[in-house]
Amino acid sequence: MSHSTPLLRSLSVFALAGALALTGCGTGGGGSAPDGTAETRTVEAANGTVEVPASPERIAVLWRPTLAAVTQLGHGVVGTMGTPGADGYGLAPFLPEDVDGADLTLVTNSPAEDDVNIEELATAEPDLIIGVSTPMGAQAEMADELEAIAPTVLLEWEGTGSWRGHLEEVAGVLGAETEAEQAVSAYEEAVEGARGELEAAGVDPAGTELSLVRLQSGTEIRLETPESFPGQVIGDLGFARPDTQLEGEGDTDFVPRSYENLDQADGDVVFALAGSGYPDAPETFSDGLWANLDAVGDEQIYRVDYDFWGSANHHGAHRIIEDVTAALTGETDPAV
Repeated sequence: MSHSTPLLRSLSVFALAGALALTGCGTGGGGSAPDGTAETRTVEAANGTVEVPASPERIAVLWRPTLAAVTQLGHGVVGTMGTPGADGYGLAPFLPEDVDGADLTLVTNSPAEDDVNIEELATAEPDLIIGVSTPMGAQAEMADELEAIAPTVLLEWEGTGSWRGHLEEVAGVLGAETEAEQAVSAYEEAVEGARGELEAAGVDPAGTELSLVRLQSGTEIRLETPESFPGQVIGDLGFARPDTQLEGEGDTDFVPRSYENLDQADGDVVFALAGSGYPDAPETFSDGLWANLDAVGDEQIYRVDYDFWGSANHHGAHRIIEDVTAALTGETDPAV
C-alpha cells in the first residue's frame, strides 16, 4: 500500500519474515502423489519438523485466534474450541461474517488452552491439527496424544502481541502466504482509511487521549495498556493514552483497579469494554461514580463489545477500527 506508515510496514515485514522461516522446508521431504503433485509438505514449528498435508481438508484448531486465521485464509475447520452453551459457542469474534459458529463442532471443553477433549478431537477425524505453544505449555505436554490423531503443528504464542504474526504463521502451515499478505494489506488500508475519516471529521488522534476501560465485574475494572490487543490497534491509529494506562502491573497488559479508582479511567474519550464475561455491565454511564468523569460530562463515552475488542485477531482489529471511527465521527451515539 502506497501510504503505509513505517510502523505498519515494519510490522508486516517482521510478520512475513516469521512466516517464511516457518515454511523454510517448503515441500522438501514431503511425499508425492503418482501424478507428481505434492501430497505433503514439511514445516518447522515449535514442536519440531512436522510433515503436514499439502492440501488439508479436515483442519482442527485448538486456539481461537488460530480459528480466525484459518478461516480468514479461506479454509474451513472440522473442530475448534468454544464455550458450550454460548450463542454460536461465542465464536463470532473469530469468524468471517458468513460463517456461523453454531455450525462448528467443539473439540475442547472450553476456550482454555489446557482443556482439550481428546476423544471429541479424535471423533472429528482431522487430517491436520493446529495448536499453540505458550509459556503455560499445556498443549506441548499433550503433543503425543495430539499427534496420535493427526499431524500436529504447534505455533508460538507468547502473549497478546502474537496476534500480528499469527496469521502469517498459520499461512505458512497452509501454504497460503498470498492470502496472508492480502489480509495484512487490508488491515493497513483500514488503518489509513480510518485516519483519513478522523482527520476529515476534525479529530487529531495524537492530541486525543483515548481511555480503554474493561468492565470486568461489579467491583473491578481493568485499564487496557498500549500492550493490550485493543491498545495496539488504538496505537496504530495514532491515539494518545492517559498516563494511568501506559504500563500494566506485573507481566499483565492491563491495570486492575476497583471502582473507587474510576477517576483513573478518565480521558478525552472513554471506551467502556463490556462483553459476555460480564453480562450485567450497564448500558449507559451517567450514574454513580461514572458521572464524575469529564468524558461522561462531555458525552464522550462509548460502550463497545469486549468479545471483539479482546479477541486478538484481524477480525477483531477491524471491528475496533470501525467502532472508533464511528464513535468519533458522530455515527455512534454516546452511552450516556
